[in-house]
Amino acid sequence: MKLPFNLERHTATSKVAVIAFLVLVLLIPVSMIKNIILDRSQIESVATRDIRNLWGGDQTIAGPILRLPYEVLKTTVYGSPYSESKHAYLLAEKLHIVATVDTEIRYRGIHEVPVFAATIDMVGNFDLSLLDTLGIGRDDVNWSGAVVLLGVSDATAIKTTPILEMAGTSSKFKTGVAQIAGLPPQLGADIGDRMIDAATKADLPIRISVAVNGSGTLKFLPLANSAEVRMSTNWASPGFVGRQLPAERNIRETGFDATWLVSGLSRNLPAIWTDADKTKTTAVENAFGVRLIQPVGLYQLMTRAIKYAVLFVGLTFVIYFLMEIVSNLRLHPLQYLLVGLANALFYLLLLSLAEHVGFGPAYIVSASASAALITGYSVTILTSRRRAMVLAAALFGLYVFLYLTLKAQNYALVAGSTGLWFVLAAVMYLTRKINWYATDD
Repeated sequence: MKLPFNLERHTATSKVAVIAFLVLVLLIPVSMIKNIILDRSQIESVATRDIRNLWGGDQTIAGPILRLPYEVLKTTVYGSPYSESKHAYLLAEKLHIVATVDTEIRYRGIHEVPVFAATIDMVGNFDLSLLDTLGIGRDDVNWSGAVVLLGVSDATAIKTTPILEMAGTSSKFKTGVAQIAGLPPQLGADIGDRMIDAATKADLPIRISVAVNGSGTLKFLPLANSAEVRMSTNWASPGFVGRQLPAERNIRETGFDATWLVSGLSRNLPAIWTDADKTKTTAVENAFGVRLIQPVGLYQLMTRAIKYAVLFVGLTFVIYFLMEIVSNLRLHPLQYLLVGLANALFYLLLLSLAEHVGFGPAYIVSASASAALITGYSVTILTSRRRAMVLAAALFGLYVFLYLTLKAQNYALVAGSTGLWFVLAAVMYLTRKINWYATDD
């Protein structure tokens, strides 16, 4: 049988074709490792969801809102008078919120999730003179039915019953109150027993204390004409979310402090409204706060790292091929395949170790083990310790390059493309004087 080309005459060309084929073959184990990373990432997501369900999820604190029942006198078509019950809703005039947030790590198996416990103090006041703007007489208000509403998106994660302090006494918030649509679920505190003399007052000061657990984000929707929100926490990687960024922030290695200044113009709610207004609020869209951001996660790092697998395999093969050309060696495709599998195994070893000891230590161990395996094997197949050391130095450079690229979160693409440019430039420089036609003879 006559071959389509002479293997002896086209040694370099045929070897390049074989190497390219082996690189494609090695994509199979690389893809299998990618699937393992994806599976482990999904398991982590399940663990995170379980912890969030038990501890508390994203939290949004909204309010406060004062709800006042009042009577409207009307007349039937027959001229008989009757009264109709309605409600007026007042937002705070001024509001000052101080949130102290303590974070910790919770574990589910080998997976960890940051959670927080927030202690929140709210001090503010309601301007009762706003009732006059709607034509509601003080005598028409049923002060005994007054309720202060506070929105908490995940009330099941409240550690202790929230307390409202007013006129030297306190009331506990409770569930089961009528809700205002478009806001987080609300708790209610009855204050009717302290509103007897409210008809003669223009201002109603209050203080609210609430402690909640949560994870992910902690946001605020201060419903007031003017508000200030101060937050301090021991988490050093904040991600500010929502429609408003803090006016001041101080990020330290041990945590951060942030202050938001809020105007009533951004709340999408009037200062006072009634049932008859049919207000459909979208104010919750204006909530703002902080997300607890973890540095690049393990599985995200692994996904990034394995994208360079073809580069590792290809460059290692290029080094072997150049040594064949320069030193007149003959390496078998199976030897290339074994070296390629050692490169692929690096990623599986890195994943399995990093889940237990962290990415940094696992990377050092995995890279050392893979480089030692390939170098030790190369001493024999390259028939020279010096050539094997050249290969080891190249592998060391590749592993250092990959690690620095993975850690450069904001400059990963720049680092990766620049590194590839230098690698290609080095290969082109080293092979610039090779007569490829001569190697085929």
